Formats: sequence, C-alpha cells, structure tokens
Amino acid sequence: MDYQVKEAEQQAIVYLEGELDMLVGERLGNLIREVGQRNKAILLDFREVTFVDSSGIGSMFFATKDLLASGKHVEIVNIREEVLDILRVLGFTEALKIRVTPLKG
Repeated sequence: MDYQVKEAEQQAIVYLEGELDMLVGERLGNLIREVGQRNKAILLDFREVTFVDSSGIGSMFFATKDLLASGKHVEIVNIREEVLDILRVLGFTEALKIRVTPLKG
C-alpha cells in the first residue's frame, strides 16, 4: 500500500492506494496515529484502495478508535462500494460511528 499525506490548518488528508491487508495494517495504524497527533481532523481517502481484509482493518480500527476517544474527527471518503461492504460486514462503521462517503461514479 502506498500513501500520501497532505496537512494544512489542523486537517490532514491521507490518500491511500492499493490493498489494505495484514502486511500493511499495522503500518497504516501507526501512520493514522502519527498524523492524528498533529491534526484535529483526518480524512482517509480510499479512492484507490482496491481490497481490504479483516486483519488489515484491525489496526486501522484501533488507531481510529483511539483518535476519536481523544476528540479528533476521522472520516473515510471516496470508498468503493465493495470495500465499504466489507467494512459494514466487519462492523467498522457501526462500531466507530464515523462518516463514510462512497465513491461517486
């Protein structure tokens, strides 16, 4: 998985690309925590995420949960329907009550 981070005015956008599986889950969780420490809001742009599995989502789940508990705003945007379906089945969106915006078009 590749990523690019853009930060401005206490908001970060993390552009993700590739597969979110057990090989990169912990690295992504650490990245989310690091970016979250410096910003009040974090948008995770999933436009180029083509696959997720439960082990990859686990680290992201706990990092997001920690940020929400510390008063940060976290949102997932531009998520493909098939990836969103997996998050729903795993209970990710329901458990964290974060806003998730599907990819249009």
